[in-house]
Amino acid sequence: MIMILGRNYSSYLQEDTFGGITRMKFSLSTKVMLIYGSVLLVIITLTFGLSYTGTVGKLGNDLNDTNLALLKQVDQKIEVAFRQTEKDLLTLMNELEFVYFMYDSYMDEGQRYSNFYGLNTKLRNFINTNPQFSSIFVYSSVSDHMLTDKAYMKDAPLVHNWLDDYLDMPEYFKWLTTHQVWDGNGNQDVITLMRSYPAISSPGYRKGMVAVNINEKVIYDMVNAVYEDSNMGHMFIIDRDGNIVTHDDKTQIYRNIKELPHIKSVLAKQGSGTFTGELDGVRQSIFYRDSNYTGWKLISIVPESQIYEPIRVTRNLLIALAGGMILLALVVLFYVSRWTFKPLQQLVGKMSGTYTFNQTEEHTDVGLTYLERVFDQLLLDREHLQQHVRDSKPVLKWRIMMDMLVGYRTDYLAVLHHLEFVGVHLFPDRFLVCTAEVNKEGIVLGSQDETLYTYAFCNVAEELINVENAGIAIDVGGGRAAVILSFAEGDAEQNHLRALAIMELIIDMMKKQFDLVVTVGVGRGYSEMKDIPKSYDESQKALHYKMVFGQHSVISIEDLQPLDSQDYYRLIRMADRITDALKITDLVKLQEYVHETFCEAIDRNLSPDLIRQLSFDLIIKSVQSVGSTGIDQKESMSQLENIYELINRSGNLREMERIVFQFLEVLATQIKAKRSQRGSNETIERILLYIGDHFHENDLSLDRLAQEFHLSSTYISKQFKEYTESNFIDYLIGIRMNASQKHLAAKDMKVNEISEAVGYQNTRSFLRTFKKYTGMTPIEYRNQSQAGDKNESGTHYD
Repeated sequence: MIMILGRNYSSYLQEDTFGGITRMKFSLSTKVMLIYGSVLLVIITLTFGLSYTGTVGKLGNDLNDTNLALLKQVDQKIEVAFRQTEKDLLTLMNELEFVYFMYDSYMDEGQRYSNFYGLNTKLRNFINTNPQFSSIFVYSSVSDHMLTDKAYMKDAPLVHNWLDDYLDMPEYFKWLTTHQVWDGNGNQDVITLMRSYPAISSPGYRKGMVAVNINEKVIYDMVNAVYEDSNMGHMFIIDRDGNIVTHDDKTQIYRNIKELPHIKSVLAKQGSGTFTGELDGVRQSIFYRDSNYTGWKLISIVPESQIYEPIRVTRNLLIALAGGMILLALVVLFYVSRWTFKPLQQLVGKMSGTYTFNQTEEHTDVGLTYLERVFDQLLLDREHLQQHVRDSKPVLKWRIMMDMLVGYRTDYLAVLHHLEFVGVHLFPDRFLVCTAEVNKEGIVLGSQDETLYTYAFCNVAEELINVENAGIAIDVGGGRAAVILSFAEGDAEQNHLRALAIMELIIDMMKKQFDLVVTVGVGRGYSEMKDIPKSYDESQKALHYKMVFGQHSVISIEDLQPLDSQDYYRLIRMADRITDALKITDLVKLQEYVHETFCEAIDRNLSPDLIRQLSFDLIIKSVQSVGSTGIDQKESMSQLENIYELINRSGNLREMERIVFQFLEVLATQIKAKRSQRGSNETIERILLYIGDHFHENDLSLDRLAQEFHLSSTYISKQFKEYTESNFIDYLIGIRMNASQKHLAAKDMKVNEISEAVGYQNTRSFLRTFKKYTGMTPIEYRNQSQAGDKNESGTHYD
């Protein structure tokens, strides 16, 4: 460039000195042009140098940092998945079935196969709830048995018993490089987490091994998700010995590449970094990173011709700009007395416009046309970024609403700008949540149909809600949708009525337009965003009563509340006695307590509708309470709709009582059958006798039982729960409360004396527990007991 400028000025000077003049003379304009030309040349040169250094150099460092950041992102993604896998496996290994299987300790063959079935079920659930896992192996070195989620191998042959090779590994756990494993159906390429059993045990003290297999494709998909927008080079992972863990070229799996020169260099280095090398005659940039968790090497190899393409483009652009500016400066200098500003204005116009640019074509023009194409490409990239942001808004909207429903976002001002970004408007207060369930009458919907119809419901709901109020609706899965409504004015009762009216309109429209059956549960209205989870829980509870109120209806949480909440509360508390009798399968007491409850309902002058509601609530509470006994609640719940119809059609209270008792009698029969399969536990029976003799002692606890019976408190707690279907504290409270009721009925002891007699040092604590357990204070209970004694004949009804 300097030579060109020199030649231009030399020609100009030769014209001035032509004619044989011995002394060179310069005109004023020549001097001005020389001065300004020199200044412009210096400015342009410095600008070019600084721009080149600041732009090209920084871009090169940014490209390297970007590639290393991508490797770090892959590493972190794999580490999070692997640590979660290890955590989930440790949780599974704490199950009691593992102890029996690993130690091969069974009372008889029936217990052995029962344990095998239970453990196999938990293994299948473990795999089903973790889609990234392909299979799980459990090997007992005591019995030499192997169990997977698909197969059981007794005295497993050596070809399948590959876990025995790792029984003496020095670590507690180890991640194995990609290898093939037979899972009962066929061989799979997997990456395996090996874990000793017990979890923290040294070689020689181990009873077995547990292995979780993750398909190699899962790991590759994690890598591919990070590099999905890039088609440059290769990305793969190797272990410390140079064996390939995963590779974008599947023909490389199981290959050892430690002898390759660039791999030797990577294996010799620590941490993360980059270097260049020549592979197959092509200059390549090699990026590497050590995984602190697995010890693997993450490697990305990219041809320099691709990775430095943006740098070359920027460099050529800067050169073109510098050359153009010098040429323009010369033109301005030579035409300063005429139309000097026209070229400059054209340059400014060109630089402020928008242009088209294609990175794949070769550019021979390094002038302003090339600059135009660069700026056009910049504008196109900006449009692509805006489109990406628009496409991500539905996901962001779903995430924000889920955070509000579960209570992660409770500050309206903090979430306001996020709502505005996704185009959602909510008022700052007066919130209410509804939960809707979408079905099609007579048809079982598939997952795709559920998603489609739920999406249609959300669109219709938002359109109708936002006409006068504000709201947002999302699909929460399983054919259900959650709706948050916000109101500009009105109290909680007014807004609740508005919500009911809006939901009625929505379900009618869904029926007419899509022939869908929509059932909606409506929670209460609250003034602050932090209470949205409460309203959401209430709406789900209301929706649970669709069996009572029928489908294609709007069920309010207020519909579930009795007219006289105090009387109804006391009656519901009487259900605790019923569930206790149900759990111990005492049919005599069960019938007696059901009869007393209905008699009490009549004495309190409850309406027939409330007594029907009470009947169904007793059944619901009983079904929920027997869940701990192992009874399938879904099977029991499936009968509730028929039971409700029978209760509604019943002509008198005795028939209603008979229906309730017969249903509970069936549950008691199921519990008794379940317990007969479980067998007895002599240790827990001795503990129960000990509790019955010492419950009045205030220091009775699990630790004391552990010392008395020479067992760990954790073991006693687990066995106690399995045998009694109740935890120790609840059982002890029940024993003490039953004893206190007997003392109160005897009438000869004061409340504080009864408190001490049943093991409470603090009378206030006793009063609080008794109130919560029975629904009455001790004085109220004693008065009621005395009233019951006076009424010798009891209450009768037809």
